[in-house]
Amino acid sequence: MIYNVAALLSGELGASRAYSIEDETVIHEDGDFHGISGIFKLTRTDRGILLRGEATGATVKECARCLETAVVVLTTAIEDEYFPVNGDLGPGSSLLRQEVVEEEEIPEFWIDESNDLDSSEAIRQGFVSETPMVPLCRKDCAGICPECGTYRNTKPCECDTRVIDPRLAGLLNLNI
Repeated sequence: MIYNVAALLSGELGASRAYSIEDETVIHEDGDFHGISGIFKLTRTDRGILLRGEATGATVKECARCLETAVVVLTTAIEDEYFPVNGDLGPGSSLLRQEVVEEEEIPEFWIDESNDLDSSEAIRQGFVSETPMVPLCRKDCAGICPECGTYRNTKPCECDTRVIDPRLAGLLNLNI
């Protein structure tokens, strides 16, 4: 999801363009996100380009209850400002750069020398923050029985899985 923003950078403050994405993929060592779609608005600021929008995508995780595959659909709102490596945006800019920036010093949210803005890292970070800590294959997943190992989504088990605190076990004998 790379956008050439040369025209926006040379345009008036507040100038904007809208872009949509369909069926994109972000692959990263932390996890892959597929079927990404969304609408983004890029707006020229006095320092660079403001990217605002919302994206929807999916990732595949392991269900925390039954260990089966869980497809997790995610939606994230993105609002990040990107700064040009070139630096000089003309009169009125608050980002006039005199020094030369080395390649290894360029962070993810910079616009490269070719005036290309890559939104994939912002989208990835948004999806990572929206990924549930306990992914489920479905909301009513019964999981695996901790006693006998039965996959309870397809077959009920007869195990008594109630855990009673031994300090309170005497209360079971009270007739109230």
